[in-house]
Amino acid sequence: MVSRQRQSWSAGSTGSKGSTGSDRSGPRERSERGEVSAQADELALAGVRGLSAGSVWDLDDAVVDLITLAHATGGRAVVEQTLTSRLRGVLEERWRSGWQPMDLHHLVRRSALHVRAEPETVTRVVELLGDLMAADLASYPRATVEQRWHDQLELVEASVWWPAADSCVTARVGRWGSEAIAYEVALRLEHVLRSLPAMQQLGARPGEATAQASSTPIDVDDKILARVRQLLAKAESTPYEAEAETFTAGAQALMARHSIDHAVLAASASSAGGGERPDGRRLWMETPYVREKVMLLGAVADANRSRSVWAKEDGYVTLLGFPHDLDAVETLYTSLLVQATRAMHAEGKRLDRRGGSRTRSFRQSFLAAFGARIGERLAEVTAAETAQAAEEMSAVGGRELVPVLQERTEAVESYVEELFPRVRHVSMSLGRDREGWDRGRRAADQASLQWGRAVGS
Repeated sequence: MVSRQRQSWSAGSTGSKGSTGSDRSGPRERSERGEVSAQADELALAGVRGLSAGSVWDLDDAVVDLITLAHATGGRAVVEQTLTSRLRGVLEERWRSGWQPMDLHHLVRRSALHVRAEPETVTRVVELLGDLMAADLASYPRATVEQRWHDQLELVEASVWWPAADSCVTARVGRWGSEAIAYEVALRLEHVLRSLPAMQQLGARPGEATAQASSTPIDVDDKILARVRQLLAKAESTPYEAEAETFTAGAQALMARHSIDHAVLAASASSAGGGERPDGRRLWMETPYVREKVMLLGAVADANRSRSVWAKEDGYVTLLGFPHDLDAVETLYTSLLVQATRAMHAEGKRLDRRGGSRTRSFRQSFLAAFGARIGERLAEVTAAETAQAAEEMSAVGGRELVPVLQERTEAVESYVEELFPRVRHVSMSLGRDREGWDRGRRAADQASLQWGRAVGS
């Protein structure tokens, strides 16, 4: 579990690297702008401190005072740049403490730190966060930011959509048509960002990625992946379960072999001075039935030579493994979760002998059984494909496969120990509803095991 650490706050935090444009004003004008910025900084600090104490009155006072300052001095642009710079500064602190764009998006969207905020206000806070992250990452040379960061921005639909001369707060004033709304949202966002805990650092921070870390030189024939997609398309289109099982089993075998081939190539590159290292990704778990979803994710990760660490109190799972295997875990887990949810809802509701609802216990058992059975199926297919690949490599005098895979397993375990030295292994209940358990295992037996949608309804 991560420990929560309160950030220290101080005025005068507007020296972010994100200032735009050049200052061609004279000494007197610069002095006046500096005074306005300092006053805006103090007012913003008071508003954020008020939110920390749970006082919306202090927030309201700060917003009114900021608007008054902006209009009394004609320094609205300075006030809004000050608010933006404060946000940029705390965002850079979050990057340094392990957070990534998708992490912030999930946490801010559902944070309990939104003091007496209406749903519409929370939505606006998330929108401003997207603007802030997009502007900040755009300020770094592209090659010094890992591709995953830009991919995450795209997933949350964040981009720089406003003129370069404006700040993101100024842009939101224009879009929302209100200084009061934009200033309040900016202060609320700063409050939430400053209250976040430190996280494990996964990959390089913005500005620190290298060309070697950003590239993926190790590759396997793309024709294999094309064949996998073809098999799954057939599995998803046929109305016959037996036929669908044949197609999906073939797809699973190809993907297992694809992973093995990738491991062998990576081992060869490593012996030549290149290679790859284990990596990590965070998946945020949505309610309900979080525990059962974590169990399913763990089963998929284990079968793909990866590990999962659940931060129960914070609502996310960290996946640790080699990048290619993590791709398989994420894709397969998402597909299986869709299939499990669809099959679970198709079962309808359940009542006990007294007429009371036992739907929740039924669904918990259903999902737990689904995950357990999926884990068994994946382990069987992976073991069979590994044994066959090892036999083929031995017959042609190639490198022994078992040591290669063992080395990768040990590398992943070492990475887990490095990031989570105090991780605990816990046992979780598999559910109490016998019917739900039986139905869940049946659904798992009919589930597609690879990169696609459900085999059938």
